[in-house]
Amino acid sequence: MKRAFGLPFAALVSSALWLGGELHAQGSRHLGDALSYALPAATLAAELARGDREGAWQFATSLTLTLAATEVLKQSIRAERPDGLDDDSFPSGHAARAFSAAIYVHRRHGFGYAAPMYLAASWVGHTRVQADRHRWGDVVASAAIAGAATWWLVDPARPAPAVAIVPVIERRYVGAELRASW
Repeated sequence: MKRAFGLPFAALVSSALWLGGELHAQGSRHLGDALSYALPAATLAAELARGDREGAWQFATSLTLTLAATEVLKQSIRAERPDGLDDDSFPSGHAARAFSAAIYVHRRHGFGYAAPMYLAASWVGHTRVQADRHRWGDVVASAAIAGAATWWLVDPARPAPAVAIVPVIERRYVGAELRASW
């Protein structure tokens, strides 16, 4: 049986999305900016609230590697942004943060828990392209970097140990059997 990601995560993501909704009045770019920070913050907070220190550490490590690789590529490649303002287009740091959280939840807890986060991360990428700050290739590269770091550094959560006491009734024996799996 899978361990549920839990109510703390749902509450934190709901709060982040509400905050994003409030910022929507300022434009979709600001919503994407907010979500790019809210998704990883909510993910880390949820893991800590659940008491999954190992998961929190693995997420922090994979996020750090993702952001470091993204920055090294930005400084090495020096791709001009579509709006021409600077040469930090490839890859997208905003998308890297957002996809890092979504892919972590997928790897650690399963796709079912990550699906809404993938939608939110995709929205972040969409807002960056719509704002003329990135191309879709920048966003896809960020997701690939986050995926590589996360699948390398994050282990799937182990299900909680199952313990059962099973009655045993036989012709010459009555008793109980303790069964455990981990």
